[in-house]
Amino acid sequence: MDARELAPRESEAEAVVQPAVRTHVRHRSAAAARRLRWQIAGIAAVLAWTLPPFLYLVVLSIKPERILIDRSAVFFVPTFERYADFVASGLAAPIWTSLLTSTLGAAGTVVLAGLAAMTFRFLDFKAKTVLFLLILLPRMFPPVTTLIPIQLTLKHLGLIDTKTALVILFIGFEIPLALWVLHTFLADVPRELAESAALDGASLPAIVLKILLPLAGPGLLAAFILSFIFNWNEFLFPLIVTSFNARTGSVAIMSFTAGYKKLQWGALSTLGVIMTIPVVLFVLAFRQSLVRGFTAGALKG
Repeated sequence: MDARELAPRESEAEAVVQPAVRTHVRHRSAAAARRLRWQIAGIAAVLAWTLPPFLYLVVLSIKPERILIDRSAVFFVPTFERYADFVASGLAAPIWTSLLTSTLGAAGTVVLAGLAAMTFRFLDFKAKTVLFLLILLPRMFPPVTTLIPIQLTLKHLGLIDTKTALVILFIGFEIPLALWVLHTFLADVPRELAESAALDGASLPAIVLKILLPLAGPGLLAAFILSFIFNWNEFLFPLIVTSFNARTGSVAIMSFTAGYKKLQWGALSTLGVIMTIPVVLFVLAFRQSLVRGFTAGALKG
C-alpha cells in the first residue's frame, strides 16, 4: 500500500475525529461556564447575606448624631468625629489589650499544638488515640461549665485582671482546635521524610526545624489565624476575669449599653467597625494559606 492510498484514509479519519473533538471541547467549555455561573451565584449569595450588616454598621458609625436613628435619612454628609474621639479616649487601651493577648495566645497555641501534632503524627506510643481524643474533649464542653473553676484558680494564683491570665486562657482554649487542624494537615506529610533524616543522623530539633516546620507552614498559619479570631472574639471569660487593667475590646463594648433605650448607637457602631477590621485584614492577607491549611487532607483516601 503506497502513500497515495493512505492519504485518503487519513483524511477520512481526520474528518471523523475532528468534529468529535470539537464537540467534546464545546461540552467541556459549556460545563466550565455553568460551574463558573454557579460559583458566582454562590459568592453573590454569601456576600448578600454577610455584607449588609457590616455595611450598615459602617454607615451608622459615620452618620451624624442628629439623624442617627432616622431611617429615612439615606443621604447625608458623613462625619468621622467618633473615630477621632475614639483615638482621644481611653478605648484604645482595650483594643491594644485584645490585640496583644490574642496574638500571644495564638502564638503559644501554635507552638504547643504544633509540637503535639508532630508527636501524634510521627511517633508511636501506647494509648495514642485515647490521649488525642482526651485533648480534644475539653473543646466539646460548654464554656460556662468551666467558668467557676477557672475563676477560682486564677484568683488563687493572683492573676485576676491581668493580661497573663488572658494569654493562658486563650492558649488552653484553642489548643484542641489547633491540634485538630495541624494533625489533619500533617497527615499529608510522609513519615519517611522524618525517618530518613533520623537514619542520616539528624537530631530531633533539626528534623522539626529544617524538615517538618517548612512543610507545615500553611497549616501553622491557618491554626494561628483561626486561634487569633476566636481569641479576638472571646467575651465571656474576659468579662469574668478582668475588670479594668486587662479589659478587652469585646468587654469595652458593654460600657456603651445601659438598656435598649439608652444604647449609644454611634459609639457602639464605631467600636464594632474597629473590632472587625483586624480580623478582616488577617483573613484577606493570608486567605490562600488559610484555605490550604483547612482543606489539607480533605481529599486523601
